Amino acid sequence: MTPDDPVSGAGDETDDDSAGVFAGGDLLESIVMVMSVLLIVGVLGYLVSQAIVTPAAPEPTTAIEAVEPFPKDGAGTDTVRVTVSLANEGETGLQSVEVLVRCGGIERSLVFSHVPANGHRTGTVICPQGTTPRASVVTWIES
Repeated sequence: MTPDDPVSGAGDETDDDSAGVFAGGDLLESIVMVMSVLLIVGVLGYLVSQAIVTPAAPEPTTAIEAVEPFPKDGAGTDTVRVTVSLANEGETGLQSVEVLVRCGGIERSLVFSHVPANGHRTGTVICPQGTTPRASVVTWIES
């Protein structure tokens, strides 16, 4: 076959065009492969960092939010309604938290359930009027 032969010349041009198409496909395949490797390495890096870092311990704290007058109880004693707030400043949720509210010589107990990480709950107790309520966390169970 000679270079002037129409059959061999047509075949050579087709091979050149196919090589250009395959070179573009190889480039696309390489780009997809590099992106996949970067994605896998990124996800694995994130998972390892999360496994190494431990969440902060829960830090439940209480505060008296409000003290409001409340109608007389059945015995005719003046009472106040005390609103107690509970905040979980930790990165771990709490299954339950027991809070003790002292009103002079009287103690009241509140139990808060399912307090999420960085969450907040409020509760109310009734205390005798003329006392200064104080709240404190007694126990808690982590989720």
